This record gives sequence, structure tokens and C-alpha cells, in this order.
Amino acid sequence: MSTISENIGSITNGDLQARRAAVKELVAFGDEAIEPLIAALCEIEENDARWYIAGALARIGEPAIPQLTYTLKVYPDDDVKRYCAAALGEIGEPAIAELLEIFETEDGITRGFASQSLVRIGESAIAPLQKFIDSTDPESIPHRCAVVTLHKLRFDPENV
Repeated sequence: MSTISENIGSITNGDLQARRAAVKELVAFGDEAIEPLIAALCEIEENDARWYIAGALARIGEPAIPQLTYTLKVYPDDDVKRYCAAALGEIGEPAIAELLEIFETEDGITRGFASQSLVRIGESAIAPLQKFIDSTDPESIPHRCAVVTLHKLRFDPENV
């Protein structure tokens, strides 16, 4: 088994097979790979490599949620934010609360990425979105983001 650093290098410089093998090995490292993967996601500028890195983080799963959420909130590069949000969407239901929190605290671009991720999660996001809508001011931006997200899921919150 290669080191975490070597596997990240394979994602950056390798062919399709090397990248796939590297993701598999990185996932096997589990929690230990999260921080180096986040760092690589922020440092590497090639989108294909970022896609594989985000995929590895998504496959690591729930343990990656805090660092993915933090990076989504604070990192200034919109592409990095997009890949963090995509990984959270792939993780699925365990990431819903963090994605909804982004509606309340972040800028419009980051909210849009969170919305896309909730749509990607699908039906299991509907009840938390409805609860979020019921608990927020109807005139607020977070409330409107949640309503738009429900509409993207083809769910009309007015007909409940």
C-alpha cells in the first residue's frame, strides 16, 4: 500500500487507472487521509484531480463532514467550495444538518452549492428542509433558499 502522499500524487499525475486505485487506497486510510485530502483539494488547481479527491472524501464518509463543511465555509475559491459541497451531497443524509446550516450563515454562492447538494441527496432531505422552512422567517434569505431547494426536489411546501 502506498502512502497518503503518494496516492495524492497518483491522483494529481496519474492516468485513469492510477487515479481510481489511489482513491481506493485513500479511502482505506480513513480518517487519517481526510486532512491531507482537504489540503490537496485546496492546493491542486486541476479540476479532474479535485473531482477524484472529492470522491475519496465522499467515500470516507461521515468522518469527513466537519472538515468538508469548514472548508466549504471558509475557503475563498468557488471551485473548492463546489467540490466540498459535491462530496457532502455524495455522503448524503448525515450531511443534511451541516448543509442547512450553510443557508443561515454563508454567502449566495455557497448557499447555491449547499442547495445543489441537498437536491442531490434527494428525498431524505425533504423533511429536514420542511422543518427548516417552518422554523425560519418567511422573508429571510435562508427560508427562501430552502423553498427553492424544495422546488428543485419537485416538492411544493405550500401543499403540505
